[in-house]
Amino acid sequence: MSESEEVEKVIASPLLAHVDPRHAIARQLYDPAITPDRTRIRPLKHLPEAGDELVTMGHMYVTAHGGSLRTFTGNLTHENGWWGSYKRQRLQYWEGMTQRSYLMRCEVDPEVEWAQSEHRRFEFPLDGRMRRYTCDVEVRKVDGSTEIIELKRDERDLDDEDYRLTLSGVAEICRRCGWSFNIVLAGEVFETPEHEENVELFQSRRFARVGPEHMRRLESFALRHGHESTYGDLAALLEPTFPPAGMAVLQALMVRRRIHMDLTKPLYHETPVRIT
Repeated sequence: MSESEEVEKVIASPLLAHVDPRHAIARQLYDPAITPDRTRIRPLKHLPEAGDELVTMGHMYVTAHGGSLRTFTGNLTHENGWWGSYKRQRLQYWEGMTQRSYLMRCEVDPEVEWAQSEHRRFEFPLDGRMRRYTCDVEVRKVDGSTEIIELKRDERDLDDEDYRLTLSGVAEICRRCGWSFNIVLAGEVFETPEHEENVELFQSRRFARVGPEHMRRLESFALRHGHESTYGDLAALLEPTFPPAGMAVLQALMVRRRIHMDLTKPLYHETPVRIT
């Protein structure tokens, strides 16, 4: 066999070596000499007029009403809109399907007290110019912690070195304030296809009626039988004459953090449910 014939039998596959730039963002401006301290966040009116007791690293801005700094009304060339949150009791404005999906995941996450899109703007000097950054989502956890979330389609959205420097500044400001700053890619919002389907279903029931009779039945069951049950049994308990309506109540209770289920797997009547 000739050398040319041998080469034709070889199939070439390109190899892509990729280093996730998010790890470098967290380390780039990290100063281990400064420990996190939530008291660093001071309203402007509380800052001293003179003296050097405090040095301002930057400013953060939120709206007086607690909603989004930026709003979207559908007049853009890509997907955008608004969506009502039960947990936050206000509209969530979203730009891009990744942001919409993340907000809905937060709505059914029992560890999330509330999430608000476009909630906080950071302004700070770095590398010779003023930087401005508005977070995609701010998340308040039930344990009192705060997360600032930046959402991206993939790693290519982080290619710009100057933009990464801005994110590094935001990450270090958050760390010094005792918050966490996380970059989430579109493919990381949901763990499985079933997770996405279940989140869409459960969040769609967020405003379903949960009456006092439902809470009495749920709490009575927990007192008599414990806090562990199944999806089908609790649905029949909550609405004995029409269990599908009971499932809608359970889905609304998930948003209210009164039950917990694993939404990353397919749901069956036998799926475990924990009453919280």
